[in-house]
Amino acid sequence: MKKLLVQNLKKLDFIVFSIYLILIVFSVVNIYSASYHEFSNLYIKQIIFVIISLLTVLVTTFMFNYRWLSSISFYLYVVGIALLVLVKFFGTTILGAKRWINLGFFQLQPSEVMKVVMIIFSANYIASSKLPFGIRDFFKLMLFVLLPFFLIYSQPDLGSGVMIVIPILVMVFLAKFSLRYILVFALTFIVISPFVWSHLKDYQKNRILAILNPESDPKGTAYHIIQSKIAIGSGMLTGKGYLQGSQSKYYFLPEQHTDFIFASIGEEWGFIVSALLVTLYLVLSLRILFIGKETKDNFGKFLCYGVASLLLFQAFINIAMNLAIAPVVGVPLPFLSYGGTALITFSFMIGLVLNIYYINQKETFQFYTQENEDY
Repeated sequence: MKKLLVQNLKKLDFIVFSIYLILIVFSVVNIYSASYHEFSNLYIKQIIFVIISLLTVLVTTFMFNYRWLSSISFYLYVVGIALLVLVKFFGTTILGAKRWINLGFFQLQPSEVMKVVMIIFSANYIASSKLPFGIRDFFKLMLFVLLPFFLIYSQPDLGSGVMIVIPILVMVFLAKFSLRYILVFALTFIVISPFVWSHLKDYQKNRILAILNPESDPKGTAYHIIQSKIAIGSGMLTGKGYLQGSQSKYYFLPEQHTDFIFASIGEEWGFIVSALLVTLYLVLSLRILFIGKETKDNFGKFLCYGVASLLLFQAFINIAMNLAIAPVVGVPLPFLSYGGTALITFSFMIGLVLNIYYINQKETFQFYTQENEDY
């Protein structure tokens, strides 16, 4: 038993797992600081979410086979769409957005579930297609992507809708999609951007304008980003100290335990720790990309590509939003922001990556063992 445990641990990717552990432990520490003065038990809920998430990672890594998801990817897509439709009729509205289904003990956010569902579905679709990925296959895949995008956009939740699309585009690009098509689509988007702008909601337009000129509405649309910049800037190199953030403790910084957790961290821990966090996200994403590159089957390969791109872009957009160089779009910082659905689904994705690495290492080990025995 001990020998088997050691052998299994040797097949675990410790870079991915170690960074994941650091982030989820750090999340509890900072959610306590960001919320104890306003919500006395929020960090306890986060501890419960962390325990569930850690169990999810371990079970997915050692007691699962990611290839099974290939056969049920379409059914997962149907279930995901059904959950998004249920939100329209039975969803809970918070701060003007209907994004959650109240399960009594838990607020389920289907848009977060749909992120991992679309990565699984798209990885299977690309792996089942002839590579390099063709233009016809691309348009077929986009039809499947656009339905959840518009359902999420109508909640309204543009940020999560965009996070559905970006990983798929990265996966298609890595499937050797023709560069000339990519350039044509980029030029087309530039041409139709005025049309896109005209169909944005007023609050979405105002958030974009607030980035360009935050002083124009410092107590309204630009309030979030101004307070975030003040919090991060006041932390300077080493921060004000744990539990000492004045912007968060005196209620200047809004949503400090969710969308603006990075600003709270910057204020209390300073530039050095904030820069280390950015480095951890970068290293984690690159390591997952590398695992994908080394994976033999295309389904596992593109699963890794999708997870890495979602993780990297969502972290980048959230941090850029906190630094006032991107509009406030309401996407959580992976593993650090408060929220059960996001933490569990991202943990499941980490578990998938570890499972891909584990199974491929195990199969390689068995191949060499068998080869030596035959020899």
